[in-house]
Amino acid sequence: MKKILMAAALLVAGASIANAEGYNRVALSYDMQHFSMNKEYTGADKSEGRNLNGFGVAYTHGFGVAENMFVETGLGFNAGFGTESVGDYKQKMQNMNFKVPVNYVYRFNVADGITIAPYAGINFKLNVATKLRDEYDGQKSDWVSVFDKDKMGSDDLTWNRFQMGWQVGVGFSYAKYYLGIQYGTDFIPAYSHKFDGGTPKVNSSNLNIAVGYTF
Repeated sequence: MKKILMAAALLVAGASIANAEGYNRVALSYDMQHFSMNKEYTGADKSEGRNLNGFGVAYTHGFGVAENMFVETGLGFNAGFGTESVGDYKQKMQNMNFKVPVNYVYRFNVADGITIAPYAGINFKLNVATKLRDEYDGQKSDWVSVFDKDKMGSDDLTWNRFQMGWQVGVGFSYAKYYLGIQYGTDFIPAYSHKFDGGTPKVNSSNLNIAVGYTF
């Protein structure tokens, strides 16, 4: 009897997985990146960092693993731009990156064609371009890549191209139309090196508001 019940449970689980339909989604987003140095090194609060405003485009595929449960992955591109000013001095910053997320999603069907889907997961990020340019009294320097040890002065001052992080969010769907809100931050900082006076780190976080189409 126990074996029969186990076999029945496996059949039900298999049927749930087989009947869980996957999906694809394309989306455009407003993307705000925030960079801040660790309080232990500077004494400053993390909120006193630098914001970059920009946009993102993403493709997502959802794999059905059980009824109302999905694993999402895909590829996204994000670009952010910002300026920090102190008197006549300005420093401009750009960041462009590719990101591969892996999210666990649970979908709640609240009405016909309307769903709410909270999710959580991790991501793998490749910073393809992060640049700085100084401006003072009308004079502009050349753009400097933070990955170029010659331009930055040494290996100890270069940033990390590869990062890992986490994110949480929620998606709202009506028929095939999608609205998503997401926040996340990193496990691997954008910059981290040990010095005699401590270990300065630049951590990055991200707020993303996306609209998309599911097919």
